[in-house]
Amino acid sequence: MVSIEVSGGGTPHDALHDAVDWGRVVVATVARGIVATLLGLALWAAAPAVIGWLPTTVMTGSMAPRIVPGDVVVSRPVAPAELRVGQVLLADDPDQAGHLRMHRFVDAGPGGSVVTKGDANPQRDSTAISRSDVHGVAFLRIPVVGTPIVWMRDGAWSKLALLALAVAAVLWLATVDGSLRRLAAAVHEDDADGPGPGPGPDAGSGPDAGSGPAPRHGLEARSGAAPLLQPVGRSGRHALSRRASSGQVLSRRAHRRQVRRQRRLRGTGGVAAVVLVAGGLGLLLPAQAVAAPFTSRTSNAATSLQAATAVATTALTCKPNGDGSVAIGFTYGGAPGVVSSFDVLMGSTVVGTAPGTASSVRVVGSGILNLGTTVTVTVRTNLGGTWTATSTSTAKIQTALIGTTLSCG
Repeated sequence: MVSIEVSGGGTPHDALHDAVDWGRVVVATVARGIVATLLGLALWAAAPAVIGWLPTTVMTGSMAPRIVPGDVVVSRPVAPAELRVGQVLLADDPDQAGHLRMHRFVDAGPGGSVVTKGDANPQRDSTAISRSDVHGVAFLRIPVVGTPIVWMRDGAWSKLALLALAVAAVLWLATVDGSLRRLAAAVHEDDADGPGPGPGPDAGSGPDAGSGPAPRHGLEARSGAAPLLQPVGRSGRHALSRRASSGQVLSRRAHRRQVRRQRRLRGTGGVAAVVLVAGGLGLLLPAQAVAAPFTSRTSNAATSLQAATAVATTALTCKPNGDGSVAIGFTYGGAPGVVSSFDVLMGSTVVGTAPGTASSVRVVGSGILNLGTTVTVTVRTNLGGTWTATSTSTAKIQTALIGTTLSCG
């Protein structure tokens, strides 16, 4: 037998088919890389909890730009004596029971306490933290992993739905080259199985007769006439051989079908594993670190909460009281009933205070040390903590040369 192989260039259809196959491989590889990256970030966020470290989801921007909402910060436990200025601490919030505070240690407070401040906040926190309330020091930041939790708190359900669709699309894209991988595995199995049982119809009687079938991609010109097949009925051996060959072919097909079913099961199991792992990691994320969440509920269902802004006073006046003190009057145009107090300031020194319902503040001379001079005062509105506003309007007070008697300047 003489074999003549005829080959030619690929057709445009073949080139397009190859390009599509390569595109499927690239897209699936990128999608699997995205899934692996997200799982890796989630594992980094949750795994430290196994060794006693504290992963925490950041909910506010008080530590921006270094730490932003949606980040997960892992804090390592630390002894109270090892706390140092400059560290970012995770501690119980003394101003909001049941909440955590993640702020920077900026100064030592009274009695060995810790004074903290958010990097993005203009002033320090109003209440110092006891060293025993500190849970740990920030050690590792994993970006954006906790963003879905922030969306859940804010009720951004549309964003969560889009995220779920995006995750489903990425998981589907990770399988678009599945048929190519199955085809490659089937070819590998064919190569591993070797030639079928018995010599093929092209096998000769020469020394290479048992080396396997001739190439399938060539055109063959046979030298000599093809041998005649003997009728099946003439010999029982031919029928047994044919039945045995058919049985082996069917066995191989059944084996391949079983392998394909196993691959499909493994693929489905992989998707289920991704969903379970993501859900489990979400449950492992601990309490949220917040600066001012305002999430508590009122004890009385009829009570309502009102948002307020500190408003500066205007039209400051000075009026003698007749007892050596003066009254600094003012006009307040903000919401009534939300001001905690009004302070009269000489520079940054408080020289008089009145409740938030007052319209003037009494100032006595014992608080002013600048004898025999005229001092300028302003009024500060206090809503509590760091929510304040200082007036641009001023008033003048005249101090006595001797004693503490005041008059208006």
